[in-house]
Amino acid sequence: MTDMNTQAEMINNTDEMAKHGAMYSNVKKCYNIASILYVAVFPLYSLLMLIFGLLLPDESSFIIILDSLIFKTGVFVCGFMSCYKKNNAFAICAAAVQLASVIICPTVGHFLDILAGYFFTGMGFNALLLILVIVLAVITFINNKKYKYLSEQMGFPHFNERRTNQEFDKTQREIKDEFQQNYDRLKKTATDEMNDISKADTNNLMLKQYEVSDIEMESI
Repeated sequence: MTDMNTQAEMINNTDEMAKHGAMYSNVKKCYNIASILYVAVFPLYSLLMLIFGLLLPDESSFIIILDSLIFKTGVFVCGFMSCYKKNNAFAICAAAVQLASVIICPTVGHFLDILAGYFFTGMGFNALLLILVIVLAVITFINNKKYKYLSEQMGFPHFNERRTNQEFDKTQREIKDEFQQNYDRLKKTATDEMNDISKADTNNLMLKQYEVSDIEMESI
C-alpha cells in the first residue's frame, strides 16, 4: 500500500512539473514578445519623429523633438525593465509616461497619424501607442503574478524531475560535507584539549613527586 502511495505521489509530482514547465514557457514567451515590442516600436517611432521634427520644422517641432528624446525613451526603458525585472512599478511608469506624452504631444497630423487613420478615427499614432502600452502593462501584471507563483514551486526554473533530483542530491552532499567538516574540526579540537589536559596532569604529578622528595630531604 505504501509503495502504491509513493508511486502515485511521484506521478503527481511529474504531472505538476510538466504543467508548471508549460506555464513557465508561456510566461517567458509573453515576456519576450512584450520586450521585443518595446524595443522595436518606441525607438523606431522616436527616430522617425525626431527626423520629422528636424527636417520639417514648424511650431510643434520642439514638442515633437522633446517627445522623441525624453518621453519615448522613458517609455522604452520603463517598459523593457518591467519585463526584465518582473516589476509592476516599471509597467505603471511606462503607461504614465506615455499618457504624459499623449497629453503634451497630441496628434499634429504627421505621416504616422495618417497611416493610423487619424482623419477617420480622430485617434493619432501616439494615442494608439498608449493603448499598446496599457495592454503590455496588463500582460506584464498577469505574467508577474504567474512568475511569482512558479518561483515558489518545486523544480523552478527548469521543472525537470531528473535535474531537480540531481540538484537535491548535490545540496544534500554539500550539507553532509559541511557537517563532516564541522565534526572533524570539533573532534580535532577535543583531541587537542585532551592532550593538553594529559600533559598538564603528568607535569603536576612530577611536581608533586619533587615536592615530596624535598620535604623528605629536609626532614632527614
